[in-house]
Amino acid sequence: MVLSPSSRPSSICPSCWKGPFSAQLGLLGQPVEQDDDTDELTSLWAGGHTYTISPAALLFRAAFGCKWCMFLVKRFRHVNEVLEEESKDPWWPIRRTLRIRVGRMREQWILRVVVDDVDTFPEGYMVCATLDDSAADFIPRRPRLTNVASRCTVDLARACIEQCAREHERCKTPDKPVYPAPTRLIDCRSPDRPVIILTNRIPHTYVALSYVWGGNQPHRTTMKNLSSYMDCISLALLPQTIRDAIRVTHELGIDYLWIDSLCIIQDSPEDKHRELASMRDVYRCAYLTIDAASAETASDGFLEDRPPLKPDLVLPFICPMDGSAQLTERGSLLLYLDDRNMKDVVTYSLSNVCTGDRAWCLQETMLSTRTLVFTPETVQLRCQTTTQNIGGAVHYGAHDIPRLPHNIFHSDWQVERYSDEWVDIRHRWHRVVEDYSRRKLSYPSDRLVACAGLAEMFAFALGSEYVAGLWNDDFLLFDLLWSAISPRPRPTVYLGPSWSWASIDHSEIEYLHLSPESRLVAAVVSCKATPQYPMFPLGPVASGELVLQAHLLRCEVKGNKEDRDPEVILVTESARGM
Repeated sequence: MVLSPSSRPSSICPSCWKGPFSAQLGLLGQPVEQDDDTDELTSLWAGGHTYTISPAALLFRAAFGCKWCMFLVKRFRHVNEVLEEESKDPWWPIRRTLRIRVGRMREQWILRVVVDDVDTFPEGYMVCATLDDSAADFIPRRPRLTNVASRCTVDLARACIEQCAREHERCKTPDKPVYPAPTRLIDCRSPDRPVIILTNRIPHTYVALSYVWGGNQPHRTTMKNLSSYMDCISLALLPQTIRDAIRVTHELGIDYLWIDSLCIIQDSPEDKHRELASMRDVYRCAYLTIDAASAETASDGFLEDRPPLKPDLVLPFICPMDGSAQLTERGSLLLYLDDRNMKDVVTYSLSNVCTGDRAWCLQETMLSTRTLVFTPETVQLRCQTTTQNIGGAVHYGAHDIPRLPHNIFHSDWQVERYSDEWVDIRHRWHRVVEDYSRRKLSYPSDRLVACAGLAEMFAFALGSEYVAGLWNDDFLLFDLLWSAISPRPRPTVYLGPSWSWASIDHSEIEYLHLSPESRLVAAVVSCKATPQYPMFPLGPVASGELVLQAHLLRCEVKGNKEDRDPEVILVTESARGM
């Protein structure tokens, strides 16, 4: 639509249309920010667009339906406070002038409005434009995508994935795969007739799936159906999540897909132990991992439309046109003002989705170079560099899962022992255990199995022996400083030696974090564990032994069994004689 600047919408008063709206609400200029050379009480602001208006005029225009003036009167507490404090003076509304500065925050498309040098709402307001709106050429942020299965969404996701593989130093993918492929993959080139293929360990470009089983999987590969699956897998046999994964893999232009329930022979202990021992390479070497984060079970699927989020305010936007000062095009700005709504638009916590509380999914996320996450709200790409909402919606990532150090992805990379970097990686293992321990496992016997891929990655970097969830080096004593936040009776089935956090299930673990320079009063004589399966040395253990050398001190514990932190009193020689 081509119109003259004088053709304003009826929802905006003439003064605002000729003033802040003709200046694009200051969004395209310098960001609004404080002068760092002044203190907070007397700070001056710069950037954006500035104009003045009297309170009387503001109230008058709001009363006659100007959206922008109504927005200021209703939303900004500072304006209301000024009105209340000075309204006793009958001449004040005429002679008082409000100085309003409007624009965006630096590097963020958050609307900022400053009235009389006071930031009226420091949290700001998200400013978006839909992809098909003329304002999209000037406003880069989009509302979250809700039609996650559309061709447009897939194309946008593919562009983000390819940009990550091409440009991110931490995520760059070789032109050709260089690592051996998993033993089996699903060929998705004919998505209506997928088949299992044997790779002969020849490198392939493939996608891996991370999802919640949510119960028994009748479709799983067994010794009996393997040969038929290598001819064709009937889609009618597959749960919706797996069908969705095959579809997305094909539409992304990738031929092969790895799914545990299909690519591991589930009734063959030998095949399971061999393949589970390769989990580090399965996810680390995948070109992409699909995270079905919105699906509670494999039957749910993850491509359904997400609930739309209605903007709290829609404002017109005058689009600058090159070569014409008289003709311009009008678009629309979508503002998400409510704090709850804004969180829905821009934030996302991996701990609050279906895969976020599953133990298996932790290593699948942390080991993946990049993950396409189908959240309950939208689609995101999480890589080793950043997390971004597909389509340009802002994501802050404040609650994201911590990433592993970049060099830990290099095969056979080892840090200099006891360097600051080495100590940091040791501490990161504690944080991994704390996150892992809060997650659910369908089978407690998988306690050491579902993190074995991460353990292998850390083993390369640390150069230390992995023993039932701990590291047998000079810092082993620090690994023993764990406790259960909500202690429960120990399981009747053996999960690991009692000194390992893996020996208990359904209990969140926390570590007592001490300085590496802390004085040690004990010494490790020996620490060892016997793997339950020789071909899976970092998996479950059959037994373990730890021998320490230390002085024994007599103490008394005051409190009862229910006390979380009972008082422990050392009994000295003098105290004994009293």
